[in-house]
Amino acid sequence: MTKPSNKLSLHRPVTPALHLDRRGFMAGAGALAGLGYMTVGAAGPLRAQSLERVVHQLGWIKSIQFGGHFAAIHHGYFEEEGIEAEFVSGGPNAIGTDVAIATGQADTSDTDVPGTIRSRAGDMPIRAIAAIMQRAPGAIMSLAETPLTSVEDFPGKTIALPTGLQPQVASLMVAAGLDPDSVTYVPVGTDPGMLAAGQVDGYYGWATNQGVMLMTRGVDINIAYMNDLGIPGYAGVITATDQTIEESGDLLIRWLRAEIKGWQWHLENPEEMAELMVSTYGQRGLDLEAQTVESRLMADFVPIGGAAENGLLWVDPEVFQQGIDFEIATGGIEDGAVTVEDVVTQDLIAAAHGAA
Repeated sequence: MTKPSNKLSLHRPVTPALHLDRRGFMAGAGALAGLGYMTVGAAGPLRAQSLERVVHQLGWIKSIQFGGHFAAIHHGYFEEEGIEAEFVSGGPNAIGTDVAIATGQADTSDTDVPGTIRSRAGDMPIRAIAAIMQRAPGAIMSLAETPLTSVEDFPGKTIALPTGLQPQVASLMVAAGLDPDSVTYVPVGTDPGMLAAGQVDGYYGWATNQGVMLMTRGVDINIAYMNDLGIPGYAGVITATDQTIEESGDLLIRWLRAEIKGWQWHLENPEEMAELMVSTYGQRGLDLEAQTVESRLMADFVPIGGAAENGLLWVDPEVFQQGIDFEIATGGIEDGAVTVEDVVTQDLIAAAHGAA
């Protein structure tokens, strides 16, 4: 097994706003138009030009990990495509992102590869249409003086790890000939202080979020990315329902075109994007230093892999096939529960990049 890089190269998800679905809005818009008005979105002031509204449910609070979305708003890229874009903040107590789109509370959402596969296997009619981070920043972090660089280092250790990831790590350990019961797991919170205090040997979080917290506190850490440990996947996987893809494909393509421009601007202007998130678009109380560090680190996750070759937000079905195989191997889903065609389509992001 190849050892993961320990370079800190840098996540995660407030209650969704209520809004009319598109059918409800269009019915209302028609009534107002009959009275001589032009509307924009299900809310907002009356304008001379009508825009189509797209609501995206974020997987976490509004912060720099979503910078490209807000760059596209700030620079008018969505309006250029005839779109009014809304991004609904997520958080620990918020509705699940896939639930938001499956129930019609949002048009698109963000998740990850396992989340997409499990939701589909659980009869939610969703598919991935793009992926922001070509490499997932989820990682097991440890103190530099006692690094956990591979699963071979896990036996006898105490690791703060989400319950949903424990079967996956156990599978990796079995494959390496190790006893998964030799690891003690404890609940993981959003603050990695337990690692800095020496309460655990390893801590799972996003290197782009909790890793930056530790780094800005002066804690020297080792990063073992889950991708490098053997768990495949993207982060910031954008999903929509089959119905939305079928009925509003052109709208989604235009939305993705604006997204591509927004993420490109973010990558080219990381410091300014961090300032915009702190001053204008992000949740109150964001730390500018941490947001700036994380913003710069997006270059290690977004414009790489398939995105480097095919364009930003590229999505490769092979990554999802690997994810399906891994979920079957770890008992997350039954064999034959889903196919790769069920969980991802490359058509929209290809069209957004100009493919015929």
